[in-house]
Amino acid sequence: MYRNSGFGLIEVLISLALTLLATIAIYQIFNSSEGFRRATLGNGNAQSSGGIAIMQIQKDIERAGYGIGVDRALNCNIVSANAGFSNIRLVPAIIESAGTSDRITLLYSDSPAGGMPALLGDGVAHTQDHNQFANVQLAGQFIVNDLIVAWPDPGKKAAAAAQQPCQLYQVTCTNATPCAGAPVSTQDFALGHAATGNIWNTKITTAPLPVDLPAKTTRLFDFGSMVRRTYCVYLAGNPNKCPNATDKIDGSLISMDALDRQAALDGSWKTTTENVIQMQAQYGLDTNADGDNIANNVTAAGWTKTTPTTMQGWKQLIAIRYAVLVRSATPDKPKRDDSCDTTAKDAKFIWAGGEFSTPENAQPSDTNWQCYHYSVHETIVPLRNQLLLNQPALF
Repeated sequence: MYRNSGFGLIEVLISLALTLLATIAIYQIFNSSEGFRRATLGNGNAQSSGGIAIMQIQKDIERAGYGIGVDRALNCNIVSANAGFSNIRLVPAIIESAGTSDRITLLYSDSPAGGMPALLGDGVAHTQDHNQFANVQLAGQFIVNDLIVAWPDPGKKAAAAAQQPCQLYQVTCTNATPCAGAPVSTQDFALGHAATGNIWNTKITTAPLPVDLPAKTTRLFDFGSMVRRTYCVYLAGNPNKCPNATDKIDGSLISMDALDRQAALDGSWKTTTENVIQMQAQYGLDTNADGDNIANNVTAAGWTKTTPTTMQGWKQLIAIRYAVLVRSATPDKPKRDDSCDTTAKDAKFIWAGGEFSTPENAQPSDTNWQCYHYSVHETIVPLRNQLLLNQPALF
């Protein structure tokens, strides 16, 4: 006969205690691993977002100003028959402050002909009732649907006050698709801009289109579809006043093309990258008066948020510097009292142009801002088209 045997009470208690200790150890390891994973992935996402934000804006700043063919045209007031796109300054970049962030708007041509202005030839003036430009020189790469800016050159010796508004038209036909407009073109190119069914063209002889365009001194700048792109940082509630932006991800860099050549206004914001919570920018002005317009000539006094108001002021603009403040994609786990010290409450986020504001809590969960990791990304981008534009003028 065999006796039944089993674990005694003491043995069971010891087993339970060992199991509990093992469970606690495993939980601690998991908790540490989870915290490390959050920090690593969050910082990695933030670094990627900061790099994407910097590079995307940089690509557009490098193009900014392309299409403005003569430096004396800088700051010309663009007017058009399109009420949604009038009184726009002919400048490469505009920085506007709102909320805790800045907005950057960049203007450039995407046409191969953008760098060379076309000329009205053979003494053919363009009056307000004409529907085409006749005898145009250097317009071989202009194509139908291109947006063109007509700049009436006041001459090198004219006072700044003599600058007339620039008129915006859309090409409706070229020599490739013969125009039947007025005045009749007898040589070189014709660029039609018929008004029928076109939001950019008009034969109205009053505002917004001003005076007749003089022969021989009018320059036509081809802007193609005319890229006018704005970058803005969107936060919940839109405190940075990104125009008409709604339902975007809290803490994201968004961009909008203000127009295209088929519609009056696009007005559609697109998310460039996430985890961006602030952006700051400054103009870099060459104020040392040596005339060489080299980007490293921007002194400490030359970096400013003040937007130039004159043609001479815009001619000094040779660079833009900007920075973004990014945060980790996910917060670190709070302490037992729900507080966080991942980032100190008195932390300062510094860039070359100053300090960023203390971050706000993340939405919609209202996560304590101190639970996140932060990093600053910044760069300086020379405005290469401004540098080229400021070389000795051909016209």
